[in-house]
Order: sequence, then C-alpha cells, then structure tokens
Amino acid sequence: MPNQFYTEPGCAACMDAKKFLISRGIPFEERDIRTNPDYLRILTEELDSRTTPTLVLADNIIVGFDQAEYELLASSVGTKRKRRLSEAEPNLSNSRRAPLLKPG
Repeated sequence: MPNQFYTEPGCAACMDAKKFLISRGIPFEERDIRTNPDYLRILTEELDSRTTPTLVLADNIIVGFDQAEYELLASSVGTKRKRRLSEAEPNLSNSRRAPLLKPG
C-alpha cells in the first residue's frame, strides 16, 4: 500500500511536508480532501484526524508537520528498505500543524 498524504489547498504546513517527502525520496499518494469527499471521510472517520497534513507512512500516522517526527519516521522506513534490499540481493547492499478543518 502506498503512503498516503492528506492535504488541502492553501495549507502551508502541507507544502512544507510535501517538500520534505520529495527531498527524502519518500513515495506518497497526495490526497486532496477538498477535491475528493472520500478522502475527507477517510481522514475524519477512519484516521480520526481533522488536521492537514496527515501522513500515513507504513503503519504510522503523523498528524500535522513536525520535521523531527518526519525525520525519525523517514529514517526508520529507509532502514527497512535497506534491510529488504540486502535480504533480497546481498551483493547490492554495499552500494508543523495546520489549523483544524472547518466543518462544511
């Protein structure tokens, strides 16, 4: 399952978080809650969040953009990727928060 990144237009924290993810090469599917009502429903009902950005990365959910938390999670995801690569092909192994959503 790809990483999901819930955003909305005009969200400065979303733009900062997106730049971070891109700069670290972390793949994600951007989900704009304003253009797709299903994404807003998933965000509020299934993820129990009313804040953008909300990132679902692996089995972790980060609400808002806290660069330190993103760094920590990115490093753990990167370690898992490296471990999988080394297990699969051993010879290759050496190469802030946005405001709460307004109802309506």
